[in-house]
This record gives sequence, structure tokens and C-alpha cells, in this order.
Amino acid sequence: MATSNAGVCTLKELTSFYKTAPAKVMKWKTEQRRVADLIPYERNPRQMTEKQKKDLEASLKKFNLAEIPAINTDNTILAGHQRLRILTLLGRGDEIIDVRIPDRKLTPEEVKEYNLRSNKNNGEWDWDILANDFDFEFLEKVGFEKWELKTAISDFEMPEELPQIDIKGLGEQNTNEYVLVMFEKNEKKDLEAIRKQFGLSKSGRIIKYKEWKKKWQLK
Repeated sequence: MATSNAGVCTLKELTSFYKTAPAKVMKWKTEQRRVADLIPYERNPRQMTEKQKKDLEASLKKFNLAEIPAINTDNTILAGHQRLRILTLLGRGDEIIDVRIPDRKLTPEEVKEYNLRSNKNNGEWDWDILANDFDFEFLEKVGFEKWELKTAISDFEMPEELPQIDIKGLGEQNTNEYVLVMFEKNEKKDLEAIRKQFGLSKSGRIIKYKEWKKKWQLK
């Protein structure tokens, strides 16, 4: 007796289909909520020091809430806990703000994952740019901790070919070593010459060691 094969597939074909079928992309929309109606995620592991609180408060006072918090469909905060906390402390709990909300309720496991990803998956700093484009005092002002800046600085031996220059290392970032250039004499004049040669900003003192070594032909 003949049977129709319409709609029939093997287990292997079915498995292959589900492996290659694109996952449905979650969609987000912007809505408005009252700050006081938003519920902090009780298992949020993110914390702030007193300095970080002051830095964030200064940022909110100057730039307001530029980055929109994300919430679940039940008003539980997914991202933006500290910003919302500071707004409340500033007496802005009754304020209506924009929030991002998903097209479906996130599961408890998804909430945990997104909460971590929103805080962790943010790239890393390029210390070459930071050190050459900004003064350390300004970096502290906008939120960098002193220990972060100090951790980036560690001594290493000065090349014998340049005995007149005091070179101090700035540790390693992505296996690239940096050098902090300092002069005992003629500081201003010599620094201007170095900055011009290496294309540094007016406050720049940091050079990638590979570039330093290449231009000064160090061995």
C-alpha cells in the first residue's frame, strides 16, 4: 500500500532544520515610567563606592539621564540601577522617564544574564589614548579610581641608549607595553619635541614601547 511522503522528514533532517533555523530576535520599545514605580532587581551584584556615587551624581546633574534604563515587563530594572538610585536620592522619584522594555517578559535566567552582560560586556580602555588625550586629574574627576591609574604604572629599566631620559612603564594592555616619558632637565622643550615627533597631544606623555623602540632604534 502506497503512502504519501508529504510533510514527512527524517529525524536527521528535523534536527538539521532546528539547528539552522534563525532564532527569533528580541525586540525592544521605548515607553515611559515613573522612577518610583521601577523595581530594583534584588540580586543585582553591581555596587558603587562613595566616590562613584558622587561621580555619577555629578554626571546626572550635568548631562541628565542620557542613557535610557532597561526594564522587564513587570517593571523590574534590568540595567540602570545606579542611575535610578541617584535620581531617587536627588528627589526625582516622581519624574517620568523613558525606559526600554522587551516584547516579552524575560525569564529569571535571562534577567540574570542580561543584568551581568549590561555591566560587563562594555569593552576595555585604550590606555594609550586615555593617557595621551587626558590629564590624570581629569580622569579621576570623571570617575576613574586612583588604583586604576596606579595599576597602569609600573617601573621598568631605562634603555642604556637614552641615559638622559627617565622612562617609566605603564604596564601592559593587550600585550602592548607603554612608556611614560619624563625629563630631568629642559622638561618643557624636550617634551614638545617628543610630542611633535610621536604625534601626541599637548598633555601627552605616553608612547607605545614598540613605536618608541622603532623611532629611537633601540635594541
